[in-house]
Amino acid sequence: MTEQPPKNGQPPTPATEDQTVRKAAMPTINLAAAPSAGGQKCPTCGSWNRIGVLVCENCGTNLISGERSGVGTRQLGNQNSAVSDETTSLSADELQAVQSAGTNVFDDSMVLRLEISGAQSPLLIYPKAETSLGRRDPATGTMPDVDLTTYAGYRMGVSRRHAIIRLSNKRLEIYDLGSSNGTAVNGIRLAPHQPYPLRDGDEIMLGKMSLRAIFQIGSRKP
Repeated sequence: MTEQPPKNGQPPTPATEDQTVRKAAMPTINLAAAPSAGGQKCPTCGSWNRIGVLVCENCGTNLISGERSGVGTRQLGNQNSAVSDETTSLSADELQAVQSAGTNVFDDSMVLRLEISGAQSPLLIYPKAETSLGRRDPATGTMPDVDLTTYAGYRMGVSRRHAIIRLSNKRLEIYDLGSSNGTAVNGIRLAPHQPYPLRDGDEIMLGKMSLRAIFQIGSRKP
């Protein structure tokens, strides 16, 4: 039986039997080995995990089955390499189209592809010095180079002589010909009879008709 330490100068008093039993029954907890009471130690890396955690927060081991998860932290690395791997799988023509996207250069190997909103098939144009866009006029017999009559041109506000596209020094320019409903490129309304440069991917509005201009790599008309 142990003795209680002296108090207020009084002689030590012996500890009761109940106090001794309770003291002996108290377990010793090694906090360094088990930082959180009731946590679970990972069998793979030895890290202690919080209560209720099923997968080790350090190495990903399943704390129930002991199996190591194959999913790790995503390695970002050089993102440009992923882009390079993707582009190398493209064909030569597709790769050239990607590299020339947004260009203002229209060289001899290109075809002007006009994708009309709502139309199933695009128009392929081989631009010359001047290429006219509009609707045919049965009364006078005039016919534009690009006839938009069958694309609901009248309902969409396309004039008979609406605009022209000029090719000069490997550059394309579009002119509005004083049309009734105007011409716009990428939302910018053009002043009549003033040139405006065209680039690959530009959106052209002829009245309410939307056309996408694509500088397509392909065989030019001989």
